[in-house]
Amino acid sequence: MNRGSVKTDSESPGWGTIVQYIVAYILWFLFCALAFWAIWRVHTALVENIFFMRVNPWQLRAIDRWSLWVMGIGWVVGIFLSEGYLRKGVEKGRLFLYTGKLFLIPVVIIALSYLIQIL
Repeated sequence: MNRGSVKTDSESPGWGTIVQYIVAYILWFLFCALAFWAIWRVHTALVENIFFMRVNPWQLRAIDRWSLWVMGIGWVVGIFLSEGYLRKGVEKGRLFLYTGKLFLIPVVIIALSYLIQIL
């Protein structure tokens, strides 16, 4: 019996797959940074707009602090979900399509925050 010629599902991935996973994790890190910047922009726009509405300083401080907590929790959840989403993109061979869809979310949020700040 020659067991060396039997192919199994546990073969090591090729170099192309390894490079795609490395690229996926680099893009994931860039997405995390872009999403953090989007949260910072939304927070800035939120606090400045509420400040100009002349609310009670206690309310402004509460909105300032709680918005960071809530958006931070959303950011952490988004980090975990986006990592799995990009890994699925590598497995299906559509990494850059998945990356484009993923990066569209924070880019739109950043654009809206600038638009709100201008108006």
